[in-house]
Amino acid sequence: MPNAITSRTLCLAMAASTLLGTVMQAQGGSGQQDTPYVATRLIWHWRGIMNTILEDSRAFASEGVTDDMEVFVSPGAVRAVQDKLNQADLKKADAVVERFAYAVVANARRQDDGSRIVSEDAVQAAAKATCPVYPFCD
Repeated sequence: MPNAITSRTLCLAMAASTLLGTVMQAQGGSGQQDTPYVATRLIWHWRGIMNTILEDSRAFASEGVTDDMEVFVSPGAVRAVQDKLNQADLKKADAVVERFAYAVVANARRQDDGSRIVSEDAVQAAAKATCPVYPFCD
């Protein structure tokens, strides 16, 4: 199991590095018309972080609940691209996404076997516990 987590962490780090380079390159590109595409890639990156934390925590979330989690990060992705966040600021945003995902897990209902079931209420409680924080919520 430790090797799987290490490999997954390495994969996420490589993806983050690639994504950050893409974001930085796009910010020097043609501007506003690139925002939706770069923001989408950033959302997928953050979704990967959240899914990894859910998986490592043995927390199950239905598709509707993961969509609710994505609703939390989506405005932050658009704002991050529009504000042309640098690599250091994007890493801070990654840390916020991690904090949010761990808060989701903490608010999820624990099962007898130690796993957790994530509900919409857990996502709302995690958002409330995380906000206000730039670039996700004021």
